[in-house]
Amino acid sequence: MTAIDDPALDRLCELVNVGAGHAAGALARLLGCPIRMSVPRVHRSRSSRGVAPGAGTSGIFFEVEGGIGGVFAVLFPPPVRDALLAELLGGAVGEDGEGESALREVGNILASHALSAVADLIGARVLPSLPTLALDAAGSVLASLQVRYDEPAIESRLVDPSGDLRGLLVWIPASAATNRPV
Repeated sequence: MTAIDDPALDRLCELVNVGAGHAAGALARLLGCPIRMSVPRVHRSRSSRGVAPGAGTSGIFFEVEGGIGGVFAVLFPPPVRDALLAELLGGAVGEDGEGESALREVGNILASHALSAVADLIGARVLPSLPTLALDAAGSVLASLQVRYDEPAIESRLVDPSGDLRGLLVWIPASAATNRPV
C-alpha cells in the first residue's frame, strides 16, 4: 500500500495539471507551435505496470526537494527526441555532445516552468536538482525510481495539434515513507 492517500493524490494531480500546463506553454514557445497537455493519469506501482516509455526513450530526471519532493522527469521517445534536436540545432545532431546538452536544457526549461507553477500554488520552495540525462534508457531509470519511492507516478502527455506525442512529464511524489514531505 502506498503512503499517499487518495485525497492527497487528487491534490497532487491538480498540481501536476497546472505544472504541465506551464510546461506545455514553454514547449510551445520553443517549438513555435501549439502544444496541449493531457489530463494527468496516475500509475500505481503495484497495481499496474506504471509509466512504460518505449525502448530508446530519452529522459531528463530531477530530484525535487522542498514543499513537494520526489522525482520529476521529462521523457522524449526516439522520433520526438530526434525531431526536437533537429529543430533546435538546425539539422543533424553530431557526436560532440551538443544534442545531450540541448536535451538537458529543454528538460531544465520544462521542469522549471512546471515546478515554479507548483511552488507558486503551494506557497513553498520547490527545488529541482541538476538534470540527469538517460539518453536511451529512460524506461529502466523511471521503473527503478518508482520502486525506490514506492509511490504512484503521475503522468501528463504533451501533444501537438495533430495529436502526436511531443513529450511526457512524470512526477513521482515523495512521502513520509521516503523521509520527504508530500
